[in-house]
Amino acid sequence: MDEPKRGVASWGDAHRWSPAPRHRRRLILKWIAGLEFDNVLDAGCAQAYLLEQILKRYRVSVCGCDSCEQVIEENRLRFPEAEFEVVDLSMSRWPGGRQFDLVVCSEVIEHIEQWTTALCNVASMARRWLLVTAPSGTVYPIDHHVGHFRHFDGQELDSQIEQLGFRILRSRHWGVPMHALYKSAVNSINPQAVYEAFGEAEYGLGKRAVANLLYALFFVNDLFDAGGQYVVLAEHVR
Repeated sequence: MDEPKRGVASWGDAHRWSPAPRHRRRLILKWIAGLEFDNVLDAGCAQAYLLEQILKRYRVSVCGCDSCEQVIEENRLRFPEAEFEVVDLSMSRWPGGRQFDLVVCSEVIEHIEQWTTALCNVASMARRWLLVTAPSGTVYPIDHHVGHFRHFDGQELDSQIEQLGFRILRSRHWGVPMHALYKSAVNSINPQAVYEAFGEAEYGLGKRAVANLLYALFFVNDLFDAGGQYVVLAEHVR
């Protein structure tokens, strides 16, 4: 039985300002830059910051789905240019069997116990391109706290994607050294306290300043193909 992403409806500022989500969005935008697509689905979208950036840059049709009804309703109100549906990826896909040129699934499958079923549902919605990000490496206490069932070594994720009829075009690990140090520090200090302070709270000027500093430092991670973040881009071949 899968467990929904904890706190997704209240993570607005964390998703917007925290360094790791911001860099994931940056990497996703960079990786899809050379692809041809007219529509995009963010599968497990949470707050629609990625879709907003894709629409601004590419002027394509954008859609998002998530299992949390509250966040989908908020997205519909805040971002009427996009289309949103409540979809539990552990059991279903977009209504009517709809497919999309590009499907992005970022930081979702680690929250679903039956991750292979969820990935199958995600992949079935991708007409051509599939981009997945997932945590790799150590499962820290903070990861358990936010609902991670497991992390991925990369190879097993690639293998599963290939079994679903896709060809891996590009993949990499990311996060060394700054993200790794950041995660280690969070878990050394007090995961519960950090989560309450930065995961479910609004970001004032002070927290934004800290987040912006960390975001700048995290650019160092681009120099190393290593770390606790895995990104893979694949093309449908059958």
